[in-house]
Amino acid sequence: MKFKSFKSSIIFYFALLICVSLSVLGVISYQTFSNFTKKEMIKSTSLITNQVNQSLDLYLNEVKDSLHFLAIDQNLISILEGSITEGEVYESQQDRARISILLNNIFSEKSDIRGYFIYNYDHRKQYINSAQSINIESPFLKQVWQDFKDTKYALQIKFYGAHKPDYYDNYSRTSDLNNVITIAANIKDAYDPSNPNLYGVAVFDYNINKLKNIFKSIQTELGIQSFVVDDGKQVIYQSDPSLILTESDMESLFQHTSGHWTRMVNGTNMLIAYSTSSVTGWKTVSMLPFTQFNKKLSVIRDTTLFLLTIMIVITIVLASVITIRTTQPILKLVAFMKEVGTGKLDIRIDRQTEYEEIMVLNRGVNNMLDRMKELIANSINQQLLQKEAEYSALQAKMNPHFLYNTLQSISSLSILGRNQDIELVTHSLREMLHYSLYQMNEMVQMKDEIRSVENYLRIQNIRYDGRLQFVCQTDDGVLEYPINKFILQPIIENSIYHGLESKDGIWIISLLIQNETDHIRVIVKDNGIGITEQRLSKINEELCSTATSTSGIGLMSIANRMALRFSSQAKLMIESEWGQGTTITLIIPKTKSLGDVRNANDFIN
Repeated sequence: MKFKSFKSSIIFYFALLICVSLSVLGVISYQTFSNFTKKEMIKSTSLITNQVNQSLDLYLNEVKDSLHFLAIDQNLISILEGSITEGEVYESQQDRARISILLNNIFSEKSDIRGYFIYNYDHRKQYINSAQSINIESPFLKQVWQDFKDTKYALQIKFYGAHKPDYYDNYSRTSDLNNVITIAANIKDAYDPSNPNLYGVAVFDYNINKLKNIFKSIQTELGIQSFVVDDGKQVIYQSDPSLILTESDMESLFQHTSGHWTRMVNGTNMLIAYSTSSVTGWKTVSMLPFTQFNKKLSVIRDTTLFLLTIMIVITIVLASVITIRTTQPILKLVAFMKEVGTGKLDIRIDRQTEYEEIMVLNRGVNNMLDRMKELIANSINQQLLQKEAEYSALQAKMNPHFLYNTLQSISSLSILGRNQDIELVTHSLREMLHYSLYQMNEMVQMKDEIRSVENYLRIQNIRYDGRLQFVCQTDDGVLEYPINKFILQPIIENSIYHGLESKDGIWIISLLIQNETDHIRVIVKDNGIGITEQRLSKINEELCSTATSTSGIGLMSIANRMALRFSSQAKLMIESEWGQGTTITLIIPKTKSLGDVRNANDFIN
C-alpha cells in the first residue's frame, strides 16, 4: 500500500505492527490460558475422582474392619465350632441369640445395609439377624463358600460386585429389586493357624442406591457423571444410564491404576478420568463434558478480545499522537525543500531543534545547498571551459594552414607527375575531412582516432619526402574503448612542428597504447630536439593549474577536454630532455559506456 503522506505511512505501519503484535500476543495468551485451563480441568477431575474413590474406600474399609472384628471373635468361633461338632443334633437357642446380638451390635446402625448373616454351606447352618432365612443353595452363596473353603488363614476379606440378592426368603415379596454389593469374610480360628476348619462365612450386603449420596454433590456442582466398575468389568453403579462405557474403554480402565483420556460419548466430547480403589480393586470413573471447559474458554476468549480491542485502540491513538509530534520537524523540512524546489537557493533552515537526528539532517540540507551553489558556479565555469575546448577542437578540425600546405603539396606533385602520390594524398585528405566535418561526436573509438592520425601522417610524409616514420603498437582489446576526438593529432602535430622540423635525419614518431588494469595508457614519443628544462617546467605548471589556456590547441586544451569527459581520473604527462626527444603520456580511464560514440564507417557513403 502506498501513501502520499509520510505521516500517514508511519501511522499506518505503526498501527499495523501494533495490531499484529497484540493479535499474536492475544492468540498466544488465549492458547496458553486454554491449555492451562484444560490441564487444571483434568487435574481437578482426577483429584475429585480420587477423593470420591477415597470416600468410598473409607466407608468400605469401615465395614471391612467390622468384619475383621467379627472374624476374630473367639466366642463366635467357639459357638460355631460347637454347632458343627460331630453328633450335635440340635442348636442351642441361646447360642443363636448370642450370634444375633453380635451381628446387631456391629451392623444395626448402618441404614444402607441390605442384609447381613453368617452361614456354613457344608453343615447347612445359617445365622441371620431377623426371622428371615436364606437359601443356602443359592448359586452365589455356593460360589462364596467355595472361594473361602480353601483359604489357609483367618481374616480373609473379599468384595463381590453388583448382583441380585435372590438368596433372601423375602426377595420375591419386596419392592426393592436393586442390586447389592457383597463383602464377605471367612471365620476361622485366628489363634490356631494350623486348624484347617472353616466354621462359617460372614456376609454383608450393601445397598447400591446408597452410593448416590457419595456422588450426588459432585454431579450437582460440576456436572460430573460417575461409574463404579468392579474387577470383573461389571458396572456396579452408574449415575447416568445413557452413558455407556465401550469395551475399549473397559480395557483401558484396567491397563493402569489411574489415568484419563477424551472421546465422543453420545455426540459430546467427554473427559474420562479414573482411579483404582486400594480396598476393593474397583474402578471409580468420572466423565465430564467439555461443555464446562468450553464455557470457561468462552469467558477467556471474550475477555481476551475485549482487552485486546481496548489495547489496540489505545495504542493506535498514542501511536498517532507520537507520530504526529515526531514528524513535525520532518514535515517542516519537506515544506522547506518544496520552497527550495522553486529556485530559492539562498534560504536556509533553522538548524536548532529538539531532535538530534533532525538537527543533523537540517545541517546536512544547509550544507547541501551551500555545495549546490558551489557546484552550480563550477558547472558554469566548466561549461565555459567546454565551449573553449570545443572551439579549440574546431580550430584543429579546420586548420587553414594545414589545408594550404596540403593543397600546395598536391600542386607540386602534379607538376612532377606523381599521380600515385596525388591519389594517396587526396584519399587521405578526403578521409580526414570526412572524420572532421561529418562525424560530429565528441567521443570516438580508439581505432577511429588512430585511423585519422595515420591519414594525417601520410599527407605529412609526402610533404616531407618520406623522412617521417610512424610506429604504432596496440594491446589487444583497446581499440574499442572511447577517447576524445582529435586528441592524438594535435600532439603529433606539435611533435612535427616543434620537435622534428629542426632536426636532420630520419624523423620517428611512435604510438604505444597499453591495456592496463583500470585505464588505457597512450604514449606518443618522438626523436625530435626535445624541450628545454625551463620551458618544460613552465608547461607542467600550466598543466597543474586550474586556469584555462588561451594558446590555441595546446596541451592545456587537450588536458581540459579529457578532464571534462573523464573527470580528474584522466591525466596528461610530458617528459622531455633537450636533444633527446619528447614523450607525452595520456592516462584514460576504462569505460565501455560509449554514449553517443559512433563508428566512423557509419558516415561513409
